[in-house]
Amino acid sequence: MRIEVSQVHIQNQTLHRLTLNPEITVRGGLIFFHGQGDFIDRYPSILKGFVDAGYRCILTDMPGHGRSKGKRGVIPSLGFADELLQDSLSLLEGEIVIAGHSMGGLMAMRFLFQNVNLFEAAWISSPLLDPMLQANRWMKIALPLAAQISPSTTVSTGVSNSDCGDKIDRVETDEDQALFHDRISIGWARELRDAAQEVREELAKMAFKKPILFTQGDSDSVCPIQILEDRLKKLPSNQISFKKIKEALHEPFCGSTRGQFLTHLNHWIAPEVGEVYQNCTSSKHSGISKNFPHSKGISLPPSMENLFQAAP
Repeated sequence: MRIEVSQVHIQNQTLHRLTLNPEITVRGGLIFFHGQGDFIDRYPSILKGFVDAGYRCILTDMPGHGRSKGKRGVIPSLGFADELLQDSLSLLEGEIVIAGHSMGGLMAMRFLFQNVNLFEAAWISSPLLDPMLQANRWMKIALPLAAQISPSTTVSTGVSNSDCGDKIDRVETDEDQALFHDRISIGWARELRDAAQEVREELAKMAFKKPILFTQGDSDSVCPIQILEDRLKKLPSNQISFKKIKEALHEPFCGSTRGQFLTHLNHWIAPEVGEVYQNCTSSKHSGISKNFPHSKGISLPPSMENLFQAAP
């Protein structure tokens, strides 16, 4: 892939952006949203399967995150996220995939439900469906008033690196570690709470049929898997693919579960892309699901319906 580094200006905020360009004919685009306290420079290798399949990927550090300017943890509003989405869409053509991890997974689901005709598929990683889960009782009570009085005041999310993944085979450098943070503004916390309620309501009545992959670690304590799993069980099985990553924490794509995760993700994207990862990791991760289709020696199909394989 060819990676372009650029800056984008939205609402007087200067944001760091990566564009991942395929070396083959471009079929469409993907817009990815990172998690709270997260940053985009760690995701090109995770999104490589999409790029190899011909999808130009747009990733942008939110304000106060990664290499973007701003106070750590302070994202102005959901309206800001909406503008960022529109700016990203303006750079892409063809079939569009929406994707995100944790807070970004919540954002991706919100965008999908609000603009279903814009997107052909979605990948949702460990979505933040209950942002107030880690908050104490008094914070939950005081949040509405506190968000009005001092929306830019930040508090700790209570999430540490050890909650996200083990240290085995981690690829982050010391510089990367400095880009992480555990802050969230009170105003943004209120917006996330409201967005999560909206998404939970929409998920319960989801009627459209599009390829959607949910991935989550079965040992995730930040966004417990039961919150998502209980809701997905109530939906028709042909609408979604749900892959639980065994023994994985909040970030299944980090640490010792990375190989297992990439196999699942890339088999969903395209069978032959996943084959590469399975061959590289099968000796280390022998318990991979056999429910995915396997096809060798075929070219990538042009349509999203065939490109994104739904697991039975």
